[in-house]
Amino acid sequence: MGLAASQARFLAITARKNNCELQSMQIAQEKLSITREQQKAAQEYQDSLSATKLVWDTVDDDVYDLSYDVLMKPTALNEYDPYLITDSQGKLVLSTSMFNAAVAAGVIDAKTGDPKVSRFMGSTSSTNDGSRNAFLYQLGVQNQVDASTIDAIYALGEQGYTSSGVGGAIIDKTLTNAMATNTFINYMQDAKYTEDIKGADGSIIHAKGDAIYGLNLVDLFADAGIDICYTTSPDKDENKGDVIITNNGSVVTEEELKKLTLGDLIDGNYVMTGIMTPEELSQIAIEKVLTEMGNTLGMGAIDTVYGLSVDQESYDALNSAYEFGKQLLNPSDPKTSNGKIMSQSVSNAASEAQKINGIVQGTNGVSSVSISNILKSYLTNFAISMEGYDLGLYVDDDVAGSSYVTDDINYYFVIKNDNAMSEQDALNADFYNMLYNQLCMNGASTDQTKQQQVTDPDYLNHALKNGQLFISSLNNDGYFYQGHYTLNGHVAEVADEDAIAQAEAEYNVKKSQLSYKEESLELELKNIDTELSALTTEYDTVKNLISKNVEKVFTLFSS
Repeated sequence: MGLAASQARFLAITARKNNCELQSMQIAQEKLSITREQQKAAQEYQDSLSATKLVWDTVDDDVYDLSYDVLMKPTALNEYDPYLITDSQGKLVLSTSMFNAAVAAGVIDAKTGDPKVSRFMGSTSSTNDGSRNAFLYQLGVQNQVDASTIDAIYALGEQGYTSSGVGGAIIDKTLTNAMATNTFINYMQDAKYTEDIKGADGSIIHAKGDAIYGLNLVDLFADAGIDICYTTSPDKDENKGDVIITNNGSVVTEEELKKLTLGDLIDGNYVMTGIMTPEELSQIAIEKVLTEMGNTLGMGAIDTVYGLSVDQESYDALNSAYEFGKQLLNPSDPKTSNGKIMSQSVSNAASEAQKINGIVQGTNGVSSVSISNILKSYLTNFAISMEGYDLGLYVDDDVAGSSYVTDDINYYFVIKNDNAMSEQDALNADFYNMLYNQLCMNGASTDQTKQQQVTDPDYLNHALKNGQLFISSLNNDGYFYQGHYTLNGHVAEVADEDAIAQAEAEYNVKKSQLSYKEESLELELKNIDTELSALTTEYDTVKNLISKNVEKVFTLFSS
């Protein structure tokens, strides 16, 4: 190869080599950038694992995402009490529509948001005089309240307007109460009907003052043609088919039986003894006593006014407990007791019945069963159906081998609140009374950005968490108090599983993209390294060839 050609080749190789080195440097920079992106993505994913959101937790432990409507619209979720969104000055933060309704009704000033009037009901034709009725009218104009709801509240008249939320009487809207076992037993003894309960035909089913959890065996057995004997020494032949009710061995009088409650049964040792076969007594115990107990506690329907049937789960548990109760009263293998004369047979059978959860067959055609144990077993099987066996509750054939829920003072029964207001019109009226009264007391925020965004759940979550907004809720003294979002008993902060799952998916996609890009750069760098190695070899060869050619030239001319 000539010197000129070698030099040209040398320059070309040098240029290519420099280019490869430049590309290698650029790839190294890109790899470093990818590493930084990977670290950033990993950090963002790590941060997302602590992402939380605000939820609304109901009294039934149902959880819903927090929203403006959950707080500021009357529903069973908020028990028809408004949970007011307020700013740092205590003014209500209303949606644009609600704010416009308050302004149009003359309740607040459009520019300052300050109250313009003192509270008053107004007439049903009020539209802009600042009254409660004007506020309702304008809410209807803004499509925030149905016309039927407004008319129903109007129809309540003076009774439909109260000072709720500003110290007035609070309507009890709590649909359920939780009672510890002893409190529940006492409640079943003392609870009375506050008004007559009538059937579909208008007849009185339960009179005012009757025990809500009563078990009137006198009327129950009379309707079924079953006679009750009030002595432990009945004539066997004349009283065949009769039943005797005793408590701790003593015969219960007719007057006492009429006042007997489920609470009394648990506190005592009530036994039903029949001058009949175990099969006949079992039928009465199941079809009359156990069934009446179950229906009294709400087994018949979910929407009962009283009892333990507060939702589908408890309704199913009551019916499941009933089926277990029927099995316990199976007469096929009764326990036996002795006694030569009738009074001894009755006494001994009743005594043995107190010890078991089933039927006792005595002498002289006598059979016994403990009514108290039927109820204790029924409530225990109900609790097991609700909670499982983790509580350590169980019902055995005999009392000594059983662990009744009625002996567990730490168990809580959830029952229908018989004092709760259930009239829909009054509930709605109370809600809007509170909202109106608070506007007249504190006014509303004029910040249009807050008005527009407060209905956005993401904004609401962010603003509450960061202290930009607060929640004012009703206290027991009848007033609203502003506080941290978790202090009202319903709003809770929980892990945002959806956000975490989305962040994980995004992280995996980003990670895959960066990994693919990094692998591509590695392959490209490997090819450049191979080319650079070949160029270096060729570079050294050409350089050596040029050196020899130059040396030959100098040797030629020097000689």
